[in-house]
Amino acid sequence: SLSAGEARFDAPPELIELAVKAMQGGKNLYTSTNGIPQIREAVAAFVQKKFGGTIDPGTNILMTVGGMEAIFLAARILLEKGDKVLLPDPGWGVMRTVAERQGALVESYPLEEKGGWVIDADAIVDRMDEKTKLVVVNSPSNPTGATLSKKGFSLLMQKAQEKGIFVLSDEVYHNYVYEGEHASALSCGSLDNLIFINSFSKTFAVTGWRLGYAIAHPWIIRQMGIFKESISLCSFSIGQWAMSEFLNKSDAYLNKAREFCRANMERMVARLSAIPGVRCTPPRGGFYVFADFSAIEPSSQNLFKRLLDAGVAVVPGVFFGSKGEGRARMMFACPGDHIDRCMDRIEETLASR
Repeated sequence: SLSAGEARFDAPPELIELAVKAMQGGKNLYTSTNGIPQIREAVAAFVQKKFGGTIDPGTNILMTVGGMEAIFLAARILLEKGDKVLLPDPGWGVMRTVAERQGALVESYPLEEKGGWVIDADAIVDRMDEKTKLVVVNSPSNPTGATLSKKGFSLLMQKAQEKGIFVLSDEVYHNYVYEGEHASALSCGSLDNLIFINSFSKTFAVTGWRLGYAIAHPWIIRQMGIFKESISLCSFSIGQWAMSEFLNKSDAYLNKAREFCRANMERMVARLSAIPGVRCTPPRGGFYVFADFSAIEPSSQNLFKRLLDAGVAVVPGVFFGSKGEGRARMMFACPGDHIDRCMDRIEETLASR
């Protein structure tokens, strides 16, 4: 399968040992809703080192059940019926569902494939109006790997603040940038109108731990915490204790994981690009390629069925918006021999058309 949205490589052995130590040491009970002080202090130090900004671990951080809960809680407190939300197209399909459940009106801004997928800040700003309440940015992007530059983030944060619009910046793939350095919203504006979302799931290959966090203004964190208390009460205690000790000595693992994914990305892009009729732009970041099969099969749903019959599961591009038609998302954060087996099957089935 190339459809999974998770890392299929090993988590850090030291992190697993710390989790075992926490379990055996009696750290198996509820924590405070916001998270234990140790993990919030570790997150603040990590974020300030990686992205900049000044973060108060006591008032600016909420530990969540994965990045997904952080996104849901932010939408729950910010959005009312009739508010407009700007989402990327192509973009993660769940975001539309979350916004619409709050009664919000969704408008898309296009991501552009200009020798590599990019997020155009001007395209976002041009769509802001008096009804816009929230802009969602995912950099690096799922599914395209598109990134927003520091200049783009600065423009977006400035214009959003002028217009009283909130920005939700989903940066869960921050470690996996293959061109230049990761640019973060945290280094380009204040927390007055920013909700920063991150997760340990993709970064450390522990998706099953369901542990993420939000960084925002204290009043937003307080409101998110109130709702969280009635939904999940607290986040995974063992993961909090283990990560609090490991996070700020994780650079060697993060570098190794990024280079592993870079090599696999290049491997997959080369294999797909060699198939007649397939176009595959190298992603700037993330875990996925968003390959264009439209010259062979214009329907991404038909393509999905065809590849599944050949023994390869992918995600139909149309799941990510209208600009995904004729495309498929494929995950490369997995062993290279697995990629090769899947590429062999894809080549064989497309050659038999």
